[in-house]
Amino acid sequence: MSTQETKKNVPIYFYYLTISKQKDSKDESIYDISKVIDSLSNMFTYVLGKDLTERKKDNKTSEKVIWLDSVNDLKNGNYDLIFKSAKYNHVRNEIDTETMKELGTRKRQQDGDEEKTHLCIRHFGSEMRFLAVHESNHYGITLNGIVAYLNEQFIKYNEDCKDDFHYIISYDIMPGEDFLSSIKKAKTMSVLKLIVSKDDIKDDFMGFAGRTDIADEVEIFIKRPRGTKKYPDNLIQAYFRENQKKQNSKIKRITIKGTNEAGQFEIDTDLMKMKHYLSVKGLAVTNEVDSYDFFNRAQEFIDETRNKQ
Repeated sequence: MSTQETKKNVPIYFYYLTISKQKDSKDESIYDISKVIDSLSNMFTYVLGKDLTERKKDNKTSEKVIWLDSVNDLKNGNYDLIFKSAKYNHVRNEIDTETMKELGTRKRQQDGDEEKTHLCIRHFGSEMRFLAVHESNHYGITLNGIVAYLNEQFIKYNEDCKDDFHYIISYDIMPGEDFLSSIKKAKTMSVLKLIVSKDDIKDDFMGFAGRTDIADEVEIFIKRPRGTKKYPDNLIQAYFRENQKKQNSKIKRITIKGTNEAGQFEIDTDLMKMKHYLSVKGLAVTNEVDSYDFFNRAQEFIDETRNKQ
């Protein structure tokens, strides 16, 4: 039976992935991205070698099971990954929305609808981090959930395969250019807030509270210059450049509040991440994304974006 295909617009977001080596006191080796890539590839092979019952992760808080379903290793640190998830404990009475005939509860508590989430990982030249293109699927898995899953698998891989090094994956949002263009439209600015790591604040004031009582990230509010309606452009641009650094950025997030022609506004580097829509084939019955077409369209956009730089 042939499967009819339809087109659907799929949102994708862009991130930077960093894979850090966890060093002990005896480790004097330098960070070698080629060894990181080897370990990442070996970890993927290790995970896919497991049975599904061992590969899955049960997130009891969200009542969702997730697992790595497939990896296409394109070599040199480039991968196309498909993750799957299924939400359980969601049993409802079903109804035919055309005839309005009740169908009853056909699911069991442990049954869940299988959802796919696609992720492209790309490495370029000698860069120390990776580009990640994540399919935003409301019913799928967030990038935070994927990274947590992979970090757990990295630990198990290291324990079972005795890899020389321990690695941990972290990610940063790739902000879109709309952040700087948006502030140019501001008439007034009332708040400029920076989110920084607690460890980057070296001040005796931190000693007044127990270190364990202070959150890992700290909010810093910048006072607006007296007699002005806005913060200086060069100040905001300097903070934004620091936020955009590929490694060791001290500023994790920037928030600005103010007014423009439309009224009050608030912009945030976390919320204004780079977003794009891909027009991809969808399967007729499930309306799921066609994986082959998704990865082709994503690669085309990655190539187009890099050629403009």
